[in-house]
Amino acid sequence: MVEQRDFFITYNHKDEAWATWVAETLEKAGHTTVIQAWNFLPGDNFMAAMDDALSTCRRTLGVLSPHYLASLFTRAEWTAAYRQTLLGRPRSFIPVRVAECDPGPLLGPVVYIDVAGVDEDEARRRLLAGVADSVPRERRDPRFPGSPLA
Repeated sequence: MVEQRDFFITYNHKDEAWATWVAETLEKAGHTTVIQAWNFLPGDNFMAAMDDALSTCRRTLGVLSPHYLASLFTRAEWTAAYRQTLLGRPRSFIPVRVAECDPGPLLGPVVYIDVAGVDEDEARRRLLAGVADSVPRERRDPRFPGSPLA
């Protein structure tokens, strides 16, 4: 039986530096990952390895860029992951936008983690907050919306 992991990271080979940064950042925070660069070995059946990763990881992160969106292979990966969301597995596919791009009609409505154009500390904060199971909320005294000072 294959061990369950937290995240499968799907990416286009031109974005491998981003994908490995995402994986390393998640692993340093205590998560487990599957990524082609580290887990797929010469001689492995690539499609079988993808199928195993998609079925054994709780979530799939897509490294969203123009390269990713133009690739036929990554399209197969994100559609398979997104299918799990449609079948009732919440947040099965989480895009991580690393460059300006138009996600198109199907991915457009999916909220993504945006690390494009920010420094590394901010990107790390956004990535870890985006994969968390809940959104941290600052507690503060809300102003009554009907007051003249609001």
